[in-house]
Amino acid sequence: MVRVATLLAAIAIAGAADAAEPKGLRDARRHFEALKHPTEIDRVRYVTRLVRLRESFTRADDKILEAIDAEIVKHPMPAAGDTAVLRKRLVGRWQSPRRPYFYHADGTWASDEDIPESTGGTWHIEGNKFFQDYREKVSAGEQIILLTSTDFVYGTDRIPYYLRRGTAFPWRY
Repeated sequence: MVRVATLLAAIAIAGAADAAEPKGLRDARRHFEALKHPTEIDRVRYVTRLVRLRESFTRADDKILEAIDAEIVKHPMPAAGDTAVLRKRLVGRWQSPRRPYFYHADGTWASDEDIPESTGGTWHIEGNKFFQDYREKVSAGEQIILLTSTDFVYGTDRIPYYLRRGTAFPWRY
């Protein structure tokens, strides 16, 4: 009887975990994991697919967003990336869910308004680490997960931050 109860509890817990994961996430993961030797291009396509999937949900879908975030942070950019290319790719205007960020080629950044008096500081990239220093605070650096011409995802091993190139952020909050 105890074994049956334990088995039913395990099934219920597994079912609850699956309920937080959308079918699109399970399908994308299954496809990526089926690749025998995924390349960096495969990783970028996979993470980009997850970012687009995340955009289809709202803040009310917080458990689904957490499940997608948990998968995204498992696939950081390799450390051996071309830092010069990444630096050039980051320069420009990026939009977060809350405000714009302006990254300049001279290694400075600003938010809200692209003026020196606004919040800002300096930035740099070393390998796959992004450092965004504020005037009063030096960054320890965070892992770059994705940096393409349209998407910038970086963060810790638990929390990703999302930026989109341009003036509009596509996610519905």
